[in-house]
Amino acid sequence: MATNDYHFGTSGLNLKTDYLPISELQSSTYLEFWRSGDAYLYRRPSQFEHAMASGGRMTEGLRVISSYFKRSWNYMKAETVAAIKFDVSWRKEMPLFQFQNVEDLQDWVVGSDADIGGLSEAYWGLTPQNTALFWGSLSTDIPPGVKIDRSGYAGVRSKERPLTLFHRPRYDTTLFRYLAIRAKGDTRQWFVNLQTDSIYPSYLWQHRLYFQRPGEWEVIMIPFRDFVLTSHGYVQKRQITMDRSKIKTVGFSLVRQPGDFSLELDWIKAVNSPRTLGDYDILDQGEYIDEQGNVRRLKPGETLKDVFGPSITLFPPSNNDKKS
Repeated sequence: MATNDYHFGTSGLNLKTDYLPISELQSSTYLEFWRSGDAYLYRRPSQFEHAMASGGRMTEGLRVISSYFKRSWNYMKAETVAAIKFDVSWRKEMPLFQFQNVEDLQDWVVGSDADIGGLSEAYWGLTPQNTALFWGSLSTDIPPGVKIDRSGYAGVRSKERPLTLFHRPRYDTTLFRYLAIRAKGDTRQWFVNLQTDSIYPSYLWQHRLYFQRPGEWEVIMIPFRDFVLTSHGYVQKRQITMDRSKIKTVGFSLVRQPGDFSLELDWIKAVNSPRTLGDYDILDQGEYIDEQGNVRRLKPGETLKDVFGPSITLFPPSNNDKKS
C-alpha cells in the first residue's frame, strides 16, 4: 500500500478499502466480527443470534449464571483484601480499558444518528496493531420523511460493568488526578464523556479532546475536576461535583462536523503525576501553593504566615500564635 493511500494515519490502514464493505456488513447474519484482511468490523448481534451461537437458551442461561456467581466471588474477595489492607497510599495509575483483542471491544457500544433514521455511519474495529479504531462518516443531512430535528452525531462508550450478587461495580478514581488516554486522532473537535451514578440519566460530564499532532500517537491527560456537567448536550448552569467513586462509563463523541472521522485508541487509565494524590498536591518540605495554583518554595527564614498573613491558620499553632 502506497503512503498516499493512508487515511487519517490510522496504522497504515485505508478505511475505504481495508475494511469490509458496508453492504456485506449489513447482509451478515450471525457473525459478530467480520474480517477483511487483518482488520475487523463490529456489528452488535441480536438476542436471537446470541442464543443461536451459544447452542440454545439453556446453555446461554447456564453460562450467564456461572459468570454472575464468579464475578460476585471475585468482588467479595477483592473487597475483603482491600478492607484488610486499607491502602490509600499513592499509586501511579489504575488501568481502566485496554484494546488488545476482539473481546476487549465487545465491552463497548457504538451509536450514531443512524439509530433514529440519520445518514451517519459509525464503526468500531480492531486494527492489526491490536488497537481500537472508531471511524466512519458524519452527515448532518436529514432524509426525507424522517421525523428528527437535527442529525450529525456519532459516539462510542463502554458498557456498564456486569452485575454481581452484591452490586454493580463502578470505577473508583478518587485517588487519581487525571484521566489519561493514549490515542491517535484527526483534526476534529472530540468530546470525552464520563457517566456516573445519578438520579438523572441524562447527566454527562464532558471535556473537549484536542489533538496537537493529528495522525500521531499522543497521551492526553485531563484532570477529573475539569469535566463539566451537561444534559442532552447542554452545559448545566448549576454545576455539581462529579462523584468520581462511581464512574459507570467512559466514552467519546463527535457532533455536527460532516465528513470522515477517525479515532484510534490504545488504552485509558486513571493516573497521578509524581506530585499528585487525587485532588491533593504532594509538596516537599518548604513548598507551598500560591493563590494562582503555582508551587512555590519558601525563602530562608520565611514562614507561611509571612506569605499569606492573617488569611491562613496553622495547625497546630506555634508558640508565637498562642501568645498573640
